[in-house]
Amino acid sequence: MGIIDQLLGKADTSKTSVTVQRFLGEGEEILTAFKFFRDEIVVTNRGLFTIDVQGMTGSKKEHKYFPLKGIKYVSYESAGVFDMDADIKIGVDGNSTVVNGVQHSIPLAFKIPKAQAAEGELFFKVMKAALDGLVKPRTGT
Repeated sequence: MGIIDQLLGKADTSKTSVTVQRFLGEGEEILTAFKFFRDEIVVTNRGLFTIDVQGMTGSKKEHKYFPLKGIKYVSYESAGVFDMDADIKIGVDGNSTVVNGVQHSIPLAFKIPKAQAAEGELFFKVMKAALDGLVKPRTGT
């Protein structure tokens, strides 16, 4: 994928992530990954990683991990006629913000360009299968 596609928000989809590889536990496998211009969201058979690349140089990265048991829901909202992108929201424990002194849970949210709606739907299906316990680690690897 070219730099122009990335700047326009097009995500690169794959089943690999160099950034997350070093954090995987024994038997943990990447099911799908979306890599945007700088950030990533990676689903494994055990949970969800988000990688937020920060700063001008991108040398500072925040890695967050949410185990499957802490994920409450996943939603996919398709793009309408006049929309530019579809939305995926993932409700997780531990992702919150404080508003007027009260802590509120906020979902992880990201946009997928309309042209990549099929990849967004696939991401939703993989996430749902993982939450339903239908994805098991491979044996003998």
